[in-house]
Amino acid sequence: MTDKSPHLLFRQLLETLDDLRRDSIKALKEADKSTMLGLTVRQGSAISQLKLMLEEKPQGVALKELAKRMQMTVPATSLLVDTLVTKGYTQRTQNPDDRRSVRLTLTEQGLAIFENVYAHFHAEIDNRAQALSPEEMQALTSIVAKMQH
Repeated sequence: MTDKSPHLLFRQLLETLDDLRRDSIKALKEADKSTMLGLTVRQGSAISQLKLMLEEKPQGVALKELAKRMQMTVPATSLLVDTLVTKGYTQRTQNPDDRRSVRLTLTEQGLAIFENVYAHFHAEIDNRAQALSPEEMQALTSIVAKMQH
């Protein structure tokens, strides 16, 4: 048994998964430079976070929401998004409910990058999960199910 509080264990799990996601972006950049087209890890993270957020908000995500998710300032996130727009991975559209704000979405090219990164990420998680016994996998399945409620 462990002496760690549950919140510390979950934080460690989230950090491990985030590190794995970042490593997946780096590995994909090294393995397939033509696909990544000069994307930085931060840009890859922004594309990934935007894609995940768009699952809940398919009409688009506010810049402020993306900044919060990425734990960045709004001005820094705006500069990051400017780069992604220039590279053709994201687009800004006017918010029909508030003409002063924009919504962020991914382009087809941005979606393709996301799919490449997450295919590698999922493969790496599957690879690392092979270290778990069937009992540990069942325990993980049970834990995840309980934490979702």
